[in-house]
Parts: sequence; structure tokens; C-alpha cells
Amino acid sequence: MSKRLVKRQRHPGWHLTLSGLLLTGAATFLLYRPAAEERTSDLPVIAPTDAPVPHQAANADQLAAALYAGIDSTLADLGIWPALYSKRRQEYFDRIEVGVPADLPLAEVNLGISRFVQRLGGQVLSASERRGRVEIRGGFGEVQTTIFILSPVVERRRTGNIAIVIDDFAEDDPIAAHFCAIPQPLTFSILPRASQAPALAERVLANGHEVLVHLPMEPQGGASLGANAILVGLDDEEIRRRVRRALQNVPHARGVNNHMGSKATANERVMRLVLSELKDRNLLFLDSRTTASSVAYQLAVDMDVRAINRDLFIDEIADAQTIQGRLWELAAIAAQSGQAIGVGHNRRETLIALLAVLPQLEKRGFRFVPVSQLLP
Repeated sequence: MSKRLVKRQRHPGWHLTLSGLLLTGAATFLLYRPAAEERTSDLPVIAPTDAPVPHQAANADQLAAALYAGIDSTLADLGIWPALYSKRRQEYFDRIEVGVPADLPLAEVNLGISRFVQRLGGQVLSASERRGRVEIRGGFGEVQTTIFILSPVVERRRTGNIAIVIDDFAEDDPIAAHFCAIPQPLTFSILPRASQAPALAERVLANGHEVLVHLPMEPQGGASLGANAILVGLDDEEIRRRVRRALQNVPHARGVNNHMGSKATANERVMRLVLSELKDRNLLFLDSRTTASSVAYQLAVDMDVRAINRDLFIDEIADAQTIQGRLWELAAIAAQSGQAIGVGHNRRETLIALLAVLPQLEKRGFRFVPVSQLLP
């Protein structure tokens, strides 16, 4: 039975209200712009705003207006930027044509739009594939309100690989268990002095994450780091011994990053000793860059030790909303450079932010990897 096409009465007030609800999020949709020479976006990644979600429609007119006003947000969540789609209001039903980037499956966009229609109180009346494109007809009851036409395009979303390193783990406790349960690969940096370091390293590995040693190193100002920290005043053999002990205390570690260390990482003698121990074991060094005076990365390159710098500290301010913003900044770096490393800490606010943002970034095509995968 064919679905009815009913000439809808337009209600400008309803339409304007819905449009106004999402107007403040309009900048969010400028995720990308296709660049002809690269065939990818060159605009920064912008986080979604908390635009109000319209209530479920009570009739066909309301559904049509809600779909027309709200589709921008749904497409933005998939990483589809405004230059790739067009919207047209028509007498009997609205027409929304969407260019689907080459790295995004048509089926995923189909599912996203279908769920969007249903969330607003409508239903998918039909969905068909014809000549390589998909047509989705949405409506209210048997009244068709909107047709979505999905067509593949050659442009690709600008994305990248992201490594999230979480520092300061000391015990196999509830917060560690919650971080371990995050499905995206993370890198856990474990303090070697912790009595439960071996058990935590085993849990981290069993959950598909990566392990680093969070090596205590002397900071400027002389803050206490406990026993076995790497101090500038130690002799060569004692520094080597402390590095070896730290590596033994954290099984499965792929390498080391510095805990504090603004003084030690700026000292060439100290870093040469630390890096030589890592080189003997083919382990990496992540410079957390706690000082601009660090010599660690360049010295590692000179010594042929696998090394990399962090790009952002994501939780210098322990506020979940602020950390979410930093994660979107990290994504913008990855989109521009192809990869990025963010360093955070084992805090509740950081956990909340990761749970909120990582799935959204994955939907937009970003890939989360252990830090070791970002090194040559």
C-alpha cells in the first residue's frame, strides 16, 4: 500500500521555535570543509553544544519541522560537514540530500538517521538502495514528511589516531577498575612504588589496554617523591639501578613516562642513563613535557631510542566539562597532524569526560590506540 502524501499546513511559529533551539549550535556543524587538493576537511573539530532536544512530535507538521531543524546535529555527530548536505522545504514533503564521506559506511548513516526519526516520534516508512544511493522516507503515521537521500562522495573525514595516557595509578582500586572498563584502548602509567602495581598491570593488560612505568623523577623545587626516585644528585650506577628496579616492579610495561621530572628531564647526564636502560630493553620513552627545558626527546632521537612527546595535558583543571573541551582540542590536533597524545590522571572527573567524549569521537572517525602505536 502506498503511503499518503498529504499537503501539510505550515506553522511558522513551530518551525521558528525549533530552529531557534538549535541555532546556538550552528557553529558546531562547521566541523569540516572539503579541500579540493586534499579531498579532506581542513576545519578544526568542534565539540557539540548542549542544544535542547525537541519533544516528540504530535503530528506530521511538527515532525517535519523537527527533522528539518535537527538533522544538522545528527549529521555533525557522524562527522558530516555542512558543505556535504542540502535541505529543501517542499509543499508535500521535505528533501534532505546528504553526501556520505568515503570512509563512512552508508549503513551507519542510514541507521543514524533512522534512529533520529524515531527519537522525534516519527517512523521510517521505507528505505531502499538504488544505483548506489540510499533513500529513506520518514513520516508520521502514514503521512510522509521527509525524504533523505544518501549518496557516496570522494571526500573523507579529517580524523586521526589518538592515544590517551592516564598517569598516577598506584593501586588496583575502584577508580582503576572503571578506567579499565573503558572499551577504547588506553595507556595506563603505573607508579612503580605501588604495592599493587603488578596486579594492576595484569588487570590493565587483560582489559586490552597498555602499560607504562610512571617513573618518579626529580622536579624543580625538590618535592618529595619517596624512595627510588630518579634524582639529579645520584651517581650513574644508582640511577641505572633505580630504573631497572622500577621496570621490574611494573610487568608488561611497553616503556616509561616521567612522573614530575622538570629538573631531571632537563639534565642530559641523567636522561642519557635512563634512556640507555630503555634502549637495552627496546622500550619507549614518552616525555610528559613537564618543562620546556626537557632534553629527553631530542636525546632519545640521537640515541636511537623510540620516543615521543605528549601534545596536551587534558585535566590540569579537574572539572569534567573543562576536560571534555580539552579532549575536543586534542581531536583537533589529531585531525591536523594525523595523531595526538593526551595525558590525564586517575581522577573521577577525567573518567566522566572520557566516557562522554570518546564514543562521540569514534563516531566521527577518530581511532584510539595505545601510545606505542604512534611511534615509528
